[in-house]
Amino acid sequence: MKKIIVILAVILSAMMFTLEVSKLQANSVELKMLEFVTYDQDVVFRDYFEPGTDLTDLEIPDAPEKDGYIFVGWSVEIPEEMPNYHVRIEAQYMRSEVVVHERIG
Repeated sequence: MKKIIVILAVILSAMMFTLEVSKLQANSVELKMLEFVTYDQDVVFRDYFEPGTDLTDLEIPDAPEKDGYIFVGWSVEIPEEMPNYHVRIEAQYMRSEVVVHERIG
């Protein structure tokens, strides 16, 4: 029984040493946020990327609807790679008006 306790203590010590060495060698990754938002700041799409990540294959979200307006695009183009800062892209709209002209005569 004493032998089993000693063996378990050695194994536990080895595991703790391995964990501490792993923590020292681990690299921290700082992720940056890319989000698409509507006119009232509702999030349409949000994801987190490591700076330098290739974004060329990222799918642009569908245009959010706004009554009385026409969606004309997003506020900025999606960068080709994720910059080292958070990116918020806002929906842009143009007012939709119907003008009726009455013909006289």
